[in-house]
Amino acid sequence: MEVERRNELRTVIWRFLALLVFAISVALEPDVINHQAHIALLIAYAATSVLAVALVVSGLFRSWLNWPYICIDAALVVYLAAEHMFIPGSSFVEALATPSLAIAFVLLSHASMRMRAGPVAVFAALVTLGSAAVAALSLFDDPFQIGMSSEELQAASVRLLAFAAVAAIQVMLVVDIRRLVRFAVSTSSERANLSRFFSPTTAVLLASGGAHVGLQRNEAAVVFIDIRGFTGLSEQMALEDVASLLSEYRQRVVETVSEWDGRVDKFMGDGVMAVFGFPHPDATDAVRAFDCACDLIHRLETWSDMRTNDGKIPLQFGVGIHHGHVIGGVVLGGRHSEYTVLGDAVNLAHRLQEMSKTLGAKIVISREILRRLPSGRLGLSWRWSQNVQVPGRMEAADVFYLPIEQMLS
Repeated sequence: MEVERRNELRTVIWRFLALLVFAISVALEPDVINHQAHIALLIAYAATSVLAVALVVSGLFRSWLNWPYICIDAALVVYLAAEHMFIPGSSFVEALATPSLAIAFVLLSHASMRMRAGPVAVFAALVTLGSAAVAALSLFDDPFQIGMSSEELQAASVRLLAFAAVAAIQVMLVVDIRRLVRFAVSTSSERANLSRFFSPTTAVLLASGGAHVGLQRNEAAVVFIDIRGFTGLSEQMALEDVASLLSEYRQRVVETVSEWDGRVDKFMGDGVMAVFGFPHPDATDAVRAFDCACDLIHRLETWSDMRTNDGKIPLQFGVGIHHGHVIGGVVLGGRHSEYTVLGDAVNLAHRLQEMSKTLGAKIVISREILRRLPSGRLGLSWRWSQNVQVPGRMEAADVFYLPIEQMLS
């Protein structure tokens, strides 16, 4: 409401620009015959403008009041045309050429400020039809005047057509601007909704491409994390407490992954999958994934300690990380399409996370991750196992892991 009030106030204050133009025209064109009428008209128009501001400031202004003001503005322009037209010896062309009528274009612009085509079209129609009607009446004012000459008629028609053309352009501009504003608001809203689930880059990609974002092959680092023994833990907790636990846990994961420029791909109960480097791979993807995992374990263990101090059950976490080729994009699924990455690299990262239970580890990484880390990055606390049989895979793998009892270096 406050934004609407400020917009209304800005619009009605611009009426004073038209008032200023009118005042200058009166000062520069002090018609001896009609000068007093001009002064009275100027005062009346100033009063209506002050009233409009007062209504907005007091909160009494309503959008329907714009229509009476549109009619008042159009009546002012038509009156000026009629007034000059019925001056003895004055023609329709002179009436339309008078500097006082420059106010018509100022008021036309004022009508456009509300970004509504209706008021602009109504104002232009009233001015055009009113001026034409006055011209028709002027033909009968002087009994000896047969009518305007062809030159006068041509000049008058050109001026009215020019005003009508400007009005038509204003209407089209208003329509186009409103269409662009609606599109921008719709796009911003869509991106805001998508940003709740995706990184900013991915949100922009999905907002612009939607389901047409095709699959592409890239290298990426994939991280899986879950809460150790969550199924048994949830048996001992009320449903509301389980939901609260998951909410706090996911918030911490999303915040940490985002800080390391990763993207949470999906939630699977207490499991979370994060991706680093898709759709735009980078030489630092593996390093950021590793540093994110270490930071994440530290934050979650600190959170678990806080829970323990409050008398709640402590938590343990397991992480698996791998780097390799993936294919990703929008995977169509009827009414439930999904933006995700797939491939053996994803499966292996998931298996490494599961192996953290049997290895008694906080973090398990593949040799592909180690190869991309700076020399000496793991430290003496880490262990390694060669040719480990990975559950569900035919090919053995070399894995490196941080035991639960060890602290992060």
